[in-house]
Amino acid sequence: MLRSQFLFLAVVGSVIATDLSTLPDLLKTISADVFPGFKEISQDIYDHPETSTQEFHAHDSVVDYFTTKNPGLWQVTPHAYGQPTAFALNFVHKPAGFSGSEDDIPVVGFMAEYDALLGIGHACGHNHILLNGLAAASMTRQALIDLDIPGRLRLLGTPDEENTGGKARLQDAGAFDGVDVWMMAHPTSANAVQPMQGRVDAQANFVGNTHADAVRTAYEALVLVTDLAGSLPGTASTATPVEDVGMFTINVVAQRILFGVAGLSLQDVNTTVAGLLDSTYVGVNYTIAESNEVEKGVALTIDGPGGHASEGNKSPLRLSIETFRELTANEKGVSFFLPGNTTVTELDITVSVRTRYTMDLDSVLQAVESAITSKAKQITTDRPYPALEVITSLGDRFLSLMHDANHGSQTTFNYSTIAPAATDAGFVQDAQLDPQTKQLLSVGKAVFHPNFGICENVPGAPCGFNHEPAFEATAGTEYSYGRTEIIARALAQIGVELLDDAAFMREATKLVRR
Repeated sequence: MLRSQFLFLAVVGSVIATDLSTLPDLLKTISADVFPGFKEISQDIYDHPETSTQEFHAHDSVVDYFTTKNPGLWQVTPHAYGQPTAFALNFVHKPAGFSGSEDDIPVVGFMAEYDALLGIGHACGHNHILLNGLAAASMTRQALIDLDIPGRLRLLGTPDEENTGGKARLQDAGAFDGVDVWMMAHPTSANAVQPMQGRVDAQANFVGNTHADAVRTAYEALVLVTDLAGSLPGTASTATPVEDVGMFTINVVAQRILFGVAGLSLQDVNTTVAGLLDSTYVGVNYTIAESNEVEKGVALTIDGPGGHASEGNKSPLRLSIETFRELTANEKGVSFFLPGNTTVTELDITVSVRTRYTMDLDSVLQAVESAITSKAKQITTDRPYPALEVITSLGDRFLSLMHDANHGSQTTFNYSTIAPAATDAGFVQDAQLDPQTKQLLSVGKAVFHPNFGICENVPGAPCGFNHEPAFEATAGTEYSYGRTEIIARALAQIGVELLDDAAFMREATKLVRR
């Protein structure tokens, strides 16, 4: 590959732009060299999933790769910024004859996630986010060297996206300081450049004098939350209850719900549940049996898809809520219990509150709290995840690459206004919008976060949405790794172009607050 030449005039930015016509082919050559090693790391963490803040194997695998197997490529910082499972890779390329300040050299950042979900492994595909970050940053690095373009790079390994917002802690520690533009990409079931939701989780505690009292009170609150659908303030706002069964109850809607009814015959309970279970409960089914845990007990085991908390998906928990509603309205002397757990008198429910715009989170949360405050002993909330907005200058360039032949001529890859989920990358962006028009006014950092589909369109190929068990299988397919390679090359090309073209960098970062 011939190296393109350019004239360096001592001060970065006062250069004749590099001829980047060979960059797509150069990145393919670089990818063929570096991608297989990173793919092995990704496959290894897929086989060894670790939940938030416990990603020690993933952290050590990356650090070992760059300190032992391939030393000298990056300045490596393990356990970065006070986070035991965060890492930082830094790199600077100074062309021959460089005489200016290193601080004058432009810089681009990449982010990598690698935490998994309890019980369903990498069903959010974070093994691919790590792979994309490693590959895109490393392709950019080598291209800067080969084309002799001045540039600085920072790759941050960002743990704990799923649970308590690891990027927020990294931001508080200064991990994103000095870098105005950050890129990552998230695998999902479809291609889109799109915003992401704001999110806050309300944990409600319910207490009763008896187990039956506690269950009734909790389910009365669940009915109230369910009935908020369609009446919440804000745009595309939802409040979805999740039965607390351990870590990640917010992000994994329980696939199995155990719900007991006392005081009715098995036949009566079965008739009620069967009458409720219509076609809107996609993939949900149940089994029913008599239980000797309580007098005249009937135990239901309700199974169905997990996945992101969404009012668009009627979950196993929703069927138990509607069963409770129906039986309390039409039957006297009925009580309820939790099979296998009939002694507890204190229950917890998490309500995942989501809305399109960060500015609406408080009002949506207030509506939820007002609905259930009379039932709950106490309600606590976690740290809200801000919504993520689209940086159109980066989106336009990315989509143009997706549509060209070098990246598969993906003409269906376009913008979407739907915000499908939340991300802690919103902490990094820290977007400020006009309250009336919702126009993006400024950002703390220019964050670009495209979503890309990894479901192969062939009969029998696994495909689900993020946090569903089927998506874990999707994230391990050979096809999914090929998709990540394409996206990584595109982000690497954008990274090189940003570092080489001062006008493009100014446009991409024009909304960054200085």
